[in-house]
Amino acid sequence: MTTLGLLLLGLWQDSRALWSSWITVVMIWGMLPLGALAVLFTHNLTGGRWGEVSRPVWLALAGSLPLFAISLLPLLLVMDVLFAWLQPVASLPETVQNKLLYLNKPFFIIRTFCYLVLWLGMSWLLGAWSHRRTSRSPGLAAAGLILWFITLTFFGVDWFISLEPRFYSDVFGLMLCMSAASAALAAGIMLYSATERRPAALGPRRDIANLWLTLLLGWVFMAFSQYIIIWSGNLPDEIGWYLQRNAGIWRAVSVWSFALFFLVPFAVLLSTKAKNNRAWLCSAAGVCLSGHALQMFWLIAPSLAPATATQGVLTLLLTVSLGATYVGFIRHLWRRQSLPPAVSELSVPGEQHV
Repeated sequence: MTTLGLLLLGLWQDSRALWSSWITVVMIWGMLPLGALAVLFTHNLTGGRWGEVSRPVWLALAGSLPLFAISLLPLLLVMDVLFAWLQPVASLPETVQNKLLYLNKPFFIIRTFCYLVLWLGMSWLLGAWSHRRTSRSPGLAAAGLILWFITLTFFGVDWFISLEPRFYSDVFGLMLCMSAASAALAAGIMLYSATERRPAALGPRRDIANLWLTLLLGWVFMAFSQYIIIWSGNLPDEIGWYLQRNAGIWRAVSVWSFALFFLVPFAVLLSTKAKNNRAWLCSAAGVCLSGHALQMFWLIAPSLAPATATQGVLTLLLTVSLGATYVGFIRHLWRRQSLPPAVSELSVPGEQHV
């Protein structure tokens, strides 16, 4: 109800600022269940004790995908406000006109529904909303992970890159995949560490932290690769995307998002002692999620309108409001999932407790 009230207030005050804020907030929270799908497929593919202990958390995160679908669909009704390529063809640059075979409203809507149906189907097959035992075939997991990469890459082109249709990047989809999985791991670590009644096993916790560190390094490699490729090419349609995000307030947002999303967690995860400590991991995960929110804001907001106080306040309020809905729904699903094996059977001598 709070979210609905904020949406109505935003429509009354400044509808363009509202939808600019709403798409940012939807992506902030929507990346978490999408990233959880990758974590589940990875565990099904590789196995391991870490996934057995934490599986209910990833299933609960993936199970929040219906919230993402519901919050995304209204944006299809206001596409004309968000996407510049929906302007009259004669007013579009030649670069954009050459993309209209792909960037057209009916095809865009069909693709969006296909993404959502596929992702919801993946969540159902993984058992996100049931107690039934699901198949953990490595072959199916590999196919699911490949399909996840492909669909999220195209989703990134549609909902992120096409906000500035002159821009193009081959690396952006992979960068978004790494970002979503990293944010999902941070959310899972934070949820599990903050709500468990007893300390988790040292081994699984360290394995999850190592997986998180690997994904963060993958993200920074993709982000750096995209920057170097575009910088060396120095093409106006591509370099302008970075120039816009390196001016004014966006420069500060980029620095803070990088520091919070990568640098702080990276520094924590370099320490074996910190990886074994529940409080350190939970704190690093919280910092990473705040950086994730800033990163989504930095990727989306500059494409839509000049930064205003109204947009900033709306984005913050909607992030908190929609986030409360997500957290409540995820915790409800987590309680419904089968509990992990008894912690006493997983305890490791010499574990540090907080």
